[in-house]
Amino acid sequence: MTALMFERMAHQHFEYARHTAFWRDLFSRLTRKCNELLAFEQICQGLSLKGQYYRGLQVICLDKIIGSEGRYLDFDRAFFPRQDRTKDRWVRIDRTYYEEVSLPPVELVKVGEVYFVRDGNHRISVARAHGQEFIDAYIIELDVSAPPESKRG
Repeated sequence: MTALMFERMAHQHFEYARHTAFWRDLFSRLTRKCNELLAFEQICQGLSLKGQYYRGLQVICLDKIIGSEGRYLDFDRAFFPRQDRTKDRWVRIDRTYYEEVSLPPVELVKVGEVYFVRDGNHRISVARAHGQEFIDAYIIELDVSAPPESKRG
Protein backbone atom coordinates (compact mmCIF):
# COMPACT_ATOMS: atom_id res chain seq x y z
CA MET A 1 0.00 0.00 0.00
CA THR A 2 1.12 3.56 -0.60
CA ALA A 3 1.43 6.43 1.82
CA LEU A 4 -1.51 8.12 0.11
CA MET A 5 -3.70 5.08 0.72
CA PHE A 6 -2.72 5.01 4.40
CA GLU A 7 -3.51 8.73 4.64
CA ARG A 8 -6.92 8.21 3.06
CA MET A 9 -7.68 5.27 5.36
CA ALA A 10 -6.69 7.30 8.42
CA HIS A 11 -8.95 10.20 7.39
CA GLN A 12 -11.88 7.82 6.87
CA HIS A 13 -11.17 6.16 10.21
CA PHE A 14 -11.20 9.54 11.97
CA GLU A 15 -14.57 10.38 10.41
CA TYR A 16 -15.91 7.03 11.60
CA ALA A 17 -14.52 7.56 15.12
CA ARG A 18 -15.88 11.12 15.25
CA HIS A 19 -19.27 9.87 14.07
CA THR A 20 -19.18 7.17 16.75
CA ALA A 21 -18.49 9.80 19.42
CA PHE A 22 -21.47 11.84 18.22
CA TRP A 23 -23.83 8.86 18.49
CA ARG A 24 -22.38 7.79 21.85
CA ASP A 25 -22.99 11.32 23.19
CA LEU A 26 -26.55 11.34 21.89
CA PHE A 27 -27.24 7.92 23.39
CA SER A 28 -25.79 9.01 26.74
CA ARG A 29 -28.10 12.03 26.82
CA LEU A 30 -31.12 9.86 26.07
CA THR A 31 -30.23 7.24 28.68
CA ARG A 32 -28.78 9.77 31.15
CA LYS A 33 -25.61 7.70 31.47
CA CYS A 34 -22.26 9.39 31.72
CA ASN A 35 -20.09 9.43 28.61
CA GLU A 36 -17.53 11.89 29.95
CA LEU A 37 -13.87 11.37 30.63
CA LEU A 38 -13.03 12.34 34.18
CA ALA A 39 -10.89 15.40 34.78
CA PHE A 40 -7.79 14.43 36.75
CA GLU A 41 -7.70 17.85 38.42
CA GLN A 42 -11.24 17.49 39.78
CA ILE A 43 -10.62 13.99 41.12
CA CYS A 44 -7.46 15.04 42.92
CA GLN A 45 -9.11 18.00 44.66
CA GLY A 46 -10.79 15.70 47.14
CA LEU A 47 -7.72 13.58 47.85
CA SER A 48 -4.73 14.04 50.09
CA LEU A 49 -1.46 13.26 48.30
CA LYS A 50 0.96 11.28 50.47
CA GLY A 51 3.50 10.59 47.73
CA GLN A 52 4.06 9.46 44.18
CA TYR A 53 6.10 6.60 42.79
CA TYR A 54 7.43 5.78 39.34
CA ARG A 55 6.28 2.24 38.48
CA GLY A 56 8.01 1.98 35.11
CA LEU A 57 6.77 0.49 31.87
CA GLN A 58 3.66 -1.69 32.18
CA VAL A 59 0.97 -3.13 29.95
CA ILE A 60 -2.36 -1.54 30.93
CA CYS A 61 -5.91 -2.50 30.03
CA LEU A 62 -7.43 0.41 28.10
CA ASP A 63 -10.72 0.00 29.99
CA LYS A 64 -8.94 1.07 33.19
CA ILE A 65 -8.13 4.51 31.72
CA ILE A 66 -11.02 6.73 32.77
CA GLY A 67 -9.75 10.29 32.51
CA SER A 68 -7.15 12.78 31.43
CA GLU A 69 -5.02 15.50 32.95
CA GLY A 70 -5.95 18.09 30.40
CA ARG A 71 -7.75 16.70 27.35
CA TYR A 72 -10.87 15.30 29.01
CA LEU A 73 -13.20 17.45 26.87
CA ASP A 74 -11.64 16.33 23.58
CA PHE A 75 -12.65 12.67 23.92
CA ASP A 76 -15.61 10.70 25.21
CA ARG A 77 -15.46 8.00 27.90
CA ALA A 78 -14.21 5.43 25.35
CA PHE A 79 -11.70 7.96 23.94
CA PHE A 80 -13.57 8.57 20.69
CA PRO A 81 -12.74 12.08 19.43
CA ARG A 82 -15.35 14.74 20.15
CA GLN A 83 -13.54 17.66 18.54
CA ASP A 84 -12.68 18.18 14.89
CA ARG A 85 -9.62 20.16 15.98
CA THR A 86 -8.01 16.88 17.08
CA LYS A 87 -8.22 15.51 13.54
CA ASP A 88 -4.68 16.28 12.27
CA ARG A 89 -2.93 14.69 15.24
CA TRP A 90 -5.37 11.75 15.31
CA VAL A 91 -4.91 11.06 11.59
CA ARG A 92 -1.09 11.19 11.87
CA ILE A 93 -1.16 8.61 14.67
CA ASP A 94 -3.70 6.44 12.90
CA ARG A 95 -1.56 6.48 9.74
CA THR A 96 1.38 5.10 11.75
CA TYR A 97 -0.92 2.34 12.96
CA TYR A 98 -1.59 1.30 9.35
CA GLU A 99 2.11 1.61 8.51
CA GLU A 100 2.90 -0.64 11.51
CA VAL A 101 5.22 1.95 13.03
CA SER A 102 5.81 1.60 16.77
CA LEU A 103 4.90 4.61 18.84
CA PRO A 104 6.34 5.42 22.26
CA PRO A 105 4.40 4.26 25.32
CA VAL A 106 1.80 6.62 26.75
CA GLU A 107 2.23 8.19 30.18
CA LEU A 108 -0.42 7.48 32.80
CA VAL A 109 -1.07 8.45 36.39
CA LYS A 110 -2.52 5.69 38.54
CA VAL A 111 -4.95 6.65 41.30
CA GLY A 112 -6.26 3.63 43.14
CA GLU A 113 -7.11 1.06 40.47
CA VAL A 114 -7.73 3.50 37.60
CA TYR A 115 -5.57 5.59 35.31
CA PHE A 116 -5.52 9.12 33.93
CA VAL A 117 -3.66 10.16 30.79
CA ARG A 118 -0.74 12.51 31.25
CA ASP A 119 0.55 12.11 27.68
CA GLY A 120 -0.89 10.05 24.84
CA ASN A 121 -4.62 10.82 24.58
CA HIS A 122 -4.56 10.53 20.78
CA ARG A 123 -2.57 7.27 20.87
CA ILE A 124 -5.13 5.83 23.27
CA SER A 125 -7.99 7.06 21.08
CA VAL A 126 -6.53 5.44 17.96
CA ALA A 127 -5.80 2.21 19.84
CA ARG A 128 -9.39 2.06 21.12
CA ALA A 129 -10.77 2.81 17.65
CA HIS A 130 -8.79 -0.17 16.33
CA GLY A 131 -10.21 -2.45 19.02
CA GLN A 132 -6.95 -2.75 20.92
CA GLU A 133 -7.42 -3.87 24.53
CA PHE A 134 -4.03 -3.11 26.08
CA ILE A 135 -1.37 -0.44 25.72
CA ASP A 136 2.21 0.05 26.89
CA ALA A 137 2.47 2.84 29.42
CA TYR A 138 4.90 4.49 31.78
CA ILE A 139 3.13 4.66 35.14
CA ILE A 140 3.35 7.14 37.99
CA GLU A 141 1.30 5.94 40.94
CA LEU A 142 -0.11 8.44 43.41
CA ASP A 143 -0.37 7.42 47.04
CA VAL A 144 -3.51 9.22 48.15
CA SER A 145 -5.99 9.13 50.95
CA ALA A 146 -9.50 10.53 51.05
CA PRO A 147 -10.08 13.53 53.32
CA PRO A 148 -11.28 12.64 56.85
CA GLU A 149 -14.90 13.71 56.25
CA SER A 150 -15.31 11.22 53.39
CA LYS A 151 -14.10 8.32 55.54
CA ARG A 152 -17.06 8.60 57.90
CA GLY A 153 -19.79 6.08 57.32
